Amino acid sequence: MESKNLTVYAQRRKRMLSLARGKQVVTMTAANTFWLTDFWGGGAAIVLPDKTVVVTSPLEADRAEDEGEEVEVVVVKGWKDIPSALVKLLRGAHAVTDDDLTLRAFHGFKADPDLFHRGRRVKDEIEVERIRRASQGLDRIFEAMPHELRKGRTEREIAAEVMKIATALGLTPSGSDSALSPVIVASGENGSLPHSELTQRRLKSGDMVVVDIFFRFKGYNSDSTRTFTIGTPSAEAKRNYSVVRGAQENALEVATTGSVCSDVNEAAVTVLRKNGLDRFLNHSVGHGVGIDIHELPSISKGNKTTLVENDVVTDEPGVYLPGKYGIRVEDTLVVGKQPRLLTKFTKELISCG
Repeated sequence: MESKNLTVYAQRRKRMLSLARGKQVVTMTAANTFWLTDFWGGGAAIVLPDKTVVVTSPLEADRAEDEGEEVEVVVVKGWKDIPSALVKLLRGAHAVTDDDLTLRAFHGFKADPDLFHRGRRVKDEIEVERIRRASQGLDRIFEAMPHELRKGRTEREIAAEVMKIATALGLTPSGSDSALSPVIVASGENGSLPHSELTQRRLKSGDMVVVDIFFRFKGYNSDSTRTFTIGTPSAEAKRNYSVVRGAQENALEVATTGSVCSDVNEAAVTVLRKNGLDRFLNHSVGHGVGIDIHELPSISKGNKTTLVENDVVTDEPGVYLPGKYGIRVEDTLVVGKQPRLLTKFTKELISCG
């Protein structure tokens, strides 16, 4: 059967088995099981050509049956029984797993945590559509920000409104390894920290406010940042905003099929450097987006990975002036012969009350 006639779930299984080079593939993580089956829950999964075998407890069994695509559900008494059940089901076959802790005591299991990262990198049509829907939700949230960002309100109060709107739109929080807060609302000097935690700081006139939001739709993230101003920004901040926006646009022009990731990164940095701001950028210009908020590929200095069609990545240069303010402009896009922006809220600098 040709790959084009396979379901997307069959294509994903085929991709993983090919990457494993003849070994069985086992996942112990919810995100990877979800990618294979559309079921997100506790347990483990074995990848077979015609199905995914989900091994789980009675707690999750019914939901695995209901939500899983092309699955066979094997129920064990409790979580501690899953490793031995996997050994029995694999009947001594050598397997590669994404978890080097749970299964490392069993002979024949080799850990390769990056295996699924490689397999999940290029997105299929279902994944792109879900990220597009998540992106639409982010745009809707940003549409509300000029009303919500008002002098005297705290960062936490703004974040609460963001969460309320997101929930009403059917979006779910994704979390991040970089911060405890589910969203970033960083005002004034807090904006100089790229991953600032939420605080009780009150917005005041002249503030630059970095709003970075990332939510899932049906399991898939979009990631977008806009920077707003409370009242009239300083001449310096206004100029620097224009530079960051230009850097973001310059990188966007390069984020096409066949481009090297480091070249996309450099396209943004070049604009910052010409304006004396490159030393205030302390992170890479972008990253892959999918089930996790940070996936392959990394749009970073020195990364010689070539972008391919249907990579989904961010473009997010910024500048962070210690003790003063930060500015970041970020979109999520699909790589192709021309980049396709999924997040579309205006990048004009909006002055709020």
